[in-house]
Amino acid sequence: MNNYKHILCNSGAKLDKFKFDGTLGAIYSKESTEFRLWSPIASCVKVRLYKTGSDSEMGAGVIGTYKMTKNPVNGVWSYTVQGDLNGVYYTYLVSHPQMGERETGDIYAKAAGVNGERSMVIDLPTTNPDGWDKDDRVLFEHPTDAVIWEVQVRDFSYCESSGVSEKNRGKFLAFTEHTTLNGKEGGKATCVDYLKELGINCVQINPFYDFGSVDEASDREQYNWGYDPKNYNLPEGSFSSDPYKGDVRIRECKQMIQALHDAGIAVVMDVVYNHTYTGHGSWFDISVPGYYYRYNAEGFWSNGSGCGNDTASEHEMYRKFMIDSVMYWAQEYHLDGFRFDLMGLHDVETMKAIREALNTLPQGEKILMYGEAWDMFTSCEPGTKMANQHNMHLLPENVGAFCDNIRDAVKGSEFEQYSMGFVQNGSRRNEVFRGMRADTDFWAKTPTQAVNYASCHDGRTMYDKLCLSVFRDNSRYHLRHENILRMNRLAAAIMLTSQGIPFMVAGEEMARTKLGDHNSYKSPSKINRIDWNRIEEYSDLVDYYRGLIELRKKFAPFRDHTGTAIQKGMWLFTDNPTGAGYTLEGEAYGKRRKMLLLFNGAHHSECFDLASHGLTGWWDAVVNSEEAGTKFLGEYSRTICVPATSALILVEQDEITP
Repeated sequence: MNNYKHILCNSGAKLDKFKFDGTLGAIYSKESTEFRLWSPIASCVKVRLYKTGSDSEMGAGVIGTYKMTKNPVNGVWSYTVQGDLNGVYYTYLVSHPQMGERETGDIYAKAAGVNGERSMVIDLPTTNPDGWDKDDRVLFEHPTDAVIWEVQVRDFSYCESSGVSEKNRGKFLAFTEHTTLNGKEGGKATCVDYLKELGINCVQINPFYDFGSVDEASDREQYNWGYDPKNYNLPEGSFSSDPYKGDVRIRECKQMIQALHDAGIAVVMDVVYNHTYTGHGSWFDISVPGYYYRYNAEGFWSNGSGCGNDTASEHEMYRKFMIDSVMYWAQEYHLDGFRFDLMGLHDVETMKAIREALNTLPQGEKILMYGEAWDMFTSCEPGTKMANQHNMHLLPENVGAFCDNIRDAVKGSEFEQYSMGFVQNGSRRNEVFRGMRADTDFWAKTPTQAVNYASCHDGRTMYDKLCLSVFRDNSRYHLRHENILRMNRLAAAIMLTSQGIPFMVAGEEMARTKLGDHNSYKSPSKINRIDWNRIEEYSDLVDYYRGLIELRKKFAPFRDHTGTAIQKGMWLFTDNPTGAGYTLEGEAYGKRRKMLLLFNGAHHSECFDLASHGLTGWWDAVVNSEEAGTKFLGEYSRTICVPATSALILVEQDEITP
């Protein structure tokens, strides 16, 4: 730590004067490769070339070690090696007066060997799958048009019931297969084909850059969500068919994205720039000690992330790294969006700069960008404004944030296991309706900034949370509970009709369970995996979600990006604080119509007197306690009684052809 305290005197803003705007990393051509590393306080830097990505491989050995030259103006060290180095591995040997010589990978590496220990020179066009030149992004006119389904690569296909071939289970290539339940001919669609049928148009994938918590060289059972960045700009090897070959993971990751695009599904990458797998000894730490991270006044690592090493986005060269990295993934991998883990640890200026950079791409303003805008306590530079909910007004309307208010109001606090919300007992009605307005009365400027969710990879699944809060210590997660399913359907009706961007964890719509595990980041795959048999066992719930998604796409005001539709609506309340509703008006079924949404969280029916609000016409229901969609489920007028724990959504009556 004494060394770090000494180095801190030269870090942060003092090194920002060496800001370099050019390209860093291995700049490849068939004739030569130039290596560039930014390290203004290093006393010496060498680049070392290797034959293999690890010493355990056949033919391992050093090709050569070359002393690099420093540009004293910008602190960039460089060296050019002649010849075609495609597939050659490399590291840097960086010397600092207080730290001695240490070996590091390249923070800008685009390929690497097993476990990301050695960077690799790569001829990127050779990694493109067939038809990649014709692959197009799936973009939305407005962020509110997206329906986001969050999944982890391994979870998606690990279970045999997925129907994915054994060799591809838990891998990138699972997304490329056309599959049925348990592989039975003519069976229910699973995986990507299932998502198409469900109506999902956007998949957020948990980290699939190279992370450090899984040993790619081991065949033993391992699992981690992957919020442990090691190499930011290359895919994780454990998701590939061969982690030893640096080009394979790139090609197969592109194939996954291509398959989703072919299905009309956008791909959002979950990115974690707020911390790294390790602080001391990371590639950033070795390259420029004391610069890329935050430290408190005593010289200890800042820990707002809870992972022990907050990065410093307010420092010029880490800000540049974040921008360069996001732009690289967007361009090279054709990604459609980015979800920022703990976005509240990044500063507003950096997030705005990333948004502005993405906007320069063709239709780049439509690339999704959102994150966790929680208040985080971190040792940032004085005066730094952080990208949290309080500062969303400082960010563009196409930078969004997760809405924890609606999450907790709908089903109870995420951090109090027995707490309940609207769907369990009708409580927290006002908070629910605040969320239905996309929190635009509070922190969001427009609905495009609010990501509405009731479940995600963090915390318990929807089904588990409801079971635990209702049954407590006799939760019986493995059983089907009809009362829990009613609550689940009510929650879905709220989420998929609210203003903002709807989001759900994979399997919420099939009552996914992790048997109550609330923090399964390293739990066994058998806990985390999606059991695709549940699409059959809970087909009624799946159909309910499918119908709500179809309805959301049919009725434009649900997807209003301006916030005006709900502001013009009429609010209806019952005498009890457990029932409420409102009207929306806008385009549906080819003409302008009014829709009536009624919600009851009580264990008894609630009646709404429409006539007292001047609503004297007839209404056709399209959503009730059991079914959802665009077909008509009965007509209502004047006084409408909504059954216990349910939603009733109606369209102003007319001669409508669904």
